[in-house]
Amino acid sequence: MTISKYIADLLNLNKEISIETNHIKDGSDKYGLFKSPSRTVRDSIDGSYEITEHYQFNARQKTVSESERKEADEWLEDLAYWADDLGHVYEFPELDGNRRVKSFSINGSPYPMEADDRETLYQMALSITYVREREVY
Repeated sequence: MTISKYIADLLNLNKEISIETNHIKDGSDKYGLFKSPSRTVRDSIDGSYEITEHYQFNARQKTVSESERKEADEWLEDLAYWADDLGHVYEFPELDGNRRVKSFSINGSPYPMEADDRETLYQMALSITYVREREVY
């Protein structure tokens, strides 16, 4: 399983999100996940290594009326709290390939990327840190 797919499945646990990876089709998809060109690796003495990868998560929300804008703000804030609590309240789902997730977070606050008279596309940065055990041959 790719890390992108893992994050999409993780976000789908939220029950309010149904996400496709790597695209938002012409406004018909509400959510999208895009990998950032950033990866940090820390080697350990035991041969394992810790990897932190960064992603951009886009969420399209209706924002025509004042009440819809407030609902979008509340939803985005609740999503950030949900991500903050995820590793503390639940165990992270298993990850294959000798990998184990250590943390998942929303970094910074969501911001509007584009808006029209009906919807606003918000973007937020996500990060995931996992440990991979090297395979010994």
